[in-house]
Amino acid sequence: MSRYLFQRLIATLFSLFAATVIAFFASRLAPGDPIRLMVGDQNVSPQVVRQLQIQYGFDQPLPLQYFYFLRNALVGDFGTSYYYVGKPVLEVLAPGVIVSLQWESIALLIAVASAFVLGTLSAIKHNTWLDNAIMFLALSGISLPSFALATFFILIFSLQLDLFPVAGLTTPAHFVLPCLTMAAQPAALLARLLRASMLEVIGQEYVTTARAKGLREAAVIGRHALKNALLPTLTVLGIMVGRILAGAFLIETVFSIPGIGRIGVQAVVHRDYQVILGITVMLSIVFLFVTYIVDLVYGLLDPRIRYT
Repeated sequence: MSRYLFQRLIATLFSLFAATVIAFFASRLAPGDPIRLMVGDQNVSPQVVRQLQIQYGFDQPLPLQYFYFLRNALVGDFGTSYYYVGKPVLEVLAPGVIVSLQWESIALLIAVASAFVLGTLSAIKHNTWLDNAIMFLALSGISLPSFALATFFILIFSLQLDLFPVAGLTTPAHFVLPCLTMAAQPAALLARLLRASMLEVIGQEYVTTARAKGLREAAVIGRHALKNALLPTLTVLGIMVGRILAGAFLIETVFSIPGIGRIGVQAVVHRDYQVILGITVMLSIVFLFVTYIVDLVYGLLDPRIRYT
């Protein structure tokens, strides 16, 4: 097991390095000059612009710029923002990280809980009206893009029924629409996958044997069927965390949430390279850490992985 986890750790570190390389060079190759955007409409002389380019390291070759970035990032220094002139990147991101963690964690819990309940019920009630209704909802959740679902929720529950507010996260009611919008697609996908896994497991001989021994149906499903059906679902759950992190950019913009996603959109618009890289590294670390934990849980649930 320790060898398996060490190999996964090396792969995780390599993936993080690759993410920083892609993000760094992609941001540098994007059109637009961050120095010109920084000075705005001010009548600044070419000498001042050149001095700012030297100050921020734009006069250096791209490989050397990346080396300096990586060296500083290893000690927790992501530089200063170009848009928020002179402000460290971590100070720019800290408030947004706290806000995003608050509502995204709730959305993830809603998605996982809904998927487990709906997927298990659908498998137990296979080929009944309940199964068909759950799969119809799941198919609708997968098919609808997040921006369309967000627009629908705003029109119905906010503008028409006046049940929930739209912008910000100042009260618990503000969490409802963005969390439901974020959780809909992951919950639908996980529910369909869990249903398929449960149907395959329920037909296995050890489940039939457990029933023949007189175990209650709840024990058969919970202790035998569900545990073995979780393996493929866990893999997709790790990927869903990445999709939730990426979806925050759109949803936080639609609902005017001052989180890390909205900060990222503003950073792209203003070519704030340091903030873009800081967000990329931060989200990559979270996603790879969750994937690593999923691999660990895999080994705990399936002894064959430990022995291999």
